[in-house]
Amino acid sequence: MKKIIYTFSVLTMLLTLSSCKKYLDINTSPNTAEQVDPKLLFSYATVAYMNLRSSGDLYIPIGLAGQSLNAGGNNPTGWSGGDPSPDIYTFSANFFNNTWVSLYVRGGANLQQAIKLSEAASPANNNAAAQSKVLLAMMVYDITTTFGDVPFTEAWKAEILYPKFDDQKTVLEGTLALLDQALAQFDEASPLKIGANNDGYDLLYKGDIAKWKKLAKSLKLRTLLTMVDKDPSKAAAIGTLVNDAAQAMVNGVTDNVAIPYQDVPNKRNPKYAISLQYNGGKNFFFASKPVVDIMNAAPSVDPRLPKFFDKPAGQATYIGVVPGADAVDAINPRIAASLHSPAAPEVMYTYQEQLFAEAEVYARGLGVPVDLGKANTLFKQGLAESCKFFGVSATEAGVFSTSFPAFSGQANAVLTIHEQQWVDKMDRGLDAFTQWRRSGTDGSEVPVLTLPIGAPAGPIFRRFEYPITNEISNNPNAPKTTVRYNEKMWFDL
Repeated sequence: MKKIIYTFSVLTMLLTLSSCKKYLDINTSPNTAEQVDPKLLFSYATVAYMNLRSSGDLYIPIGLAGQSLNAGGNNPTGWSGGDPSPDIYTFSANFFNNTWVSLYVRGGANLQQAIKLSEAASPANNNAAAQSKVLLAMMVYDITTTFGDVPFTEAWKAEILYPKFDDQKTVLEGTLALLDQALAQFDEASPLKIGANNDGYDLLYKGDIAKWKKLAKSLKLRTLLTMVDKDPSKAAAIGTLVNDAAQAMVNGVTDNVAIPYQDVPNKRNPKYAISLQYNGGKNFFFASKPVVDIMNAAPSVDPRLPKFFDKPAGQATYIGVVPGADAVDAINPRIAASLHSPAAPEVMYTYQEQLFAEAEVYARGLGVPVDLGKANTLFKQGLAESCKFFGVSATEAGVFSTSFPAFSGQANAVLTIHEQQWVDKMDRGLDAFTQWRRSGTDGSEVPVLTLPIGAPAGPIFRRFEYPITNEISNNPNAPKTTVRYNEKMWFDL
C-alpha cells in the first residue's frame, strides 16, 4: 500500500449512487425519532451498507485476512508493502472504527427509527417497517459475524444510554426474530411500501414485496446454517424451511440482491475506484492459492477462472499466490478487471447461494433425511448458476456442472459443496469468511487454511477487534478485556 492507509469511510462513498441527494436528505440526529419519511432513512442505510461491504474498511481487510483475496506481498503494485497489511494481520484502527460506526451507529440506528416511524404512521406503513426489519436483520448478522458479542436487545433505544453487549447466540436469535416479525407484517395487497411506484428508494427489489418475503426466508436459512453446528436444535427449523412449499425462498436469478453501481465518476464501485485512484487502474489484488487450487482441481476446466482472474500473458495455467508471499506479475494472475468493473454490483444474496445451501441441507441431513441424490442435483444447479452469474454461457456452465461425478458418500458431498460455496463467494469478503468459519471445526474448515507467511505466531484470523469508539469506550457494559483478532466466536467451533 506504499505507506498509505486507504480508508473508505461510508460517508465519503455515499456519492457513488445516482440521485444521491435524496439518499442524504435524512434526519440530523440519527438517534432521535424525527418526523421524516422512513424511506429516506431506509435508503441512507442501504447505501451506507452496500458501500461498506464493497469498500476498504470491510471488504479489503476481511478478504485479505480471510485468504479469499491476496495482497501480493512486496509486489510494488500489490496491496501490501506498507502499513497496514491485513493479509499478515496488521490492521488499521480505521477498519474497525468505520465498520462499527457504519453498521451499528448509522445503519442500525436509522433502520430502527424507520421501523418506529412506519409503525406509528396513520395508516401504519407495515411494508416499510417489514422491509426495514429485513435489512436490519442483514446488518445485525454482519455486525455479529464481524465483531461477535454486540448490543442488540438494548440497542438503538434513546432511553438506554449504555446498552449491554448480548452474547452472539442471543444476537443471532434476534435476527431470526426480526425476520419472523417482518414475514408476519408484510402485506402484498397494500400500496404502502418503500419503492411504491418505483420511487427509487428500494434499491434491493423496487418495492416487490413477494421478493422481500422470499429473501427473508432465505436469510432465516442462512442464519440457521450458521448456528446449527453449535446449536443442533436448529436442524428442525431448517427442515421446516426447505420442506414447506409455502415457505418459498429465493428461487431464481430475478431474486438476487445485487445492487449495481454506474460507470460515471463518483458513482463507481469502490473496488474499482480505489485501484483507479491509487494504483493507476491496476487491480491491487491477486488470486489467492487456496481459491485457485480448488478451481484447478475441478474435473474439467472451471470456466469461471478467466472471469475471476486476469492471467499473465504467456502463462498456460492459473497459479495463485500463497497467503503472505510475494506475487510475481509474470506468473500470478490478478483479480479480473471485469470482475471489479466500475458498474459491478455489490452482491448480498444470490440464487446459487440458495441452491448450495439447500444442497448442504440434504447432504448433511439437517432436519431432513440424508438424500445425496437430491443434494447432487441442487449442487449442480447451483454450480451452473454460479458460472452464469459470472458471465459464463449457459451451455458451458451446464457442461462444467455435469462434469462433476455424482456424490460418492456424505463426507465427499459436504466437502465438495463447502468448497464451491467458498469459491462462489471469493469476492464477497465477509460472506466468504463467514462461510469458511462455519464449514468445520478448528483445523478442518473448508478449505484448510494455514497461517500466512509473515503473520505473527498464533491462531489464524477469526474476527475484527472491537474499535475504540465513544459507544464502546464509554459504555460500562462493553467488554473490558481486549478480544483479539484470533479468538473464535460462539458459532465458530
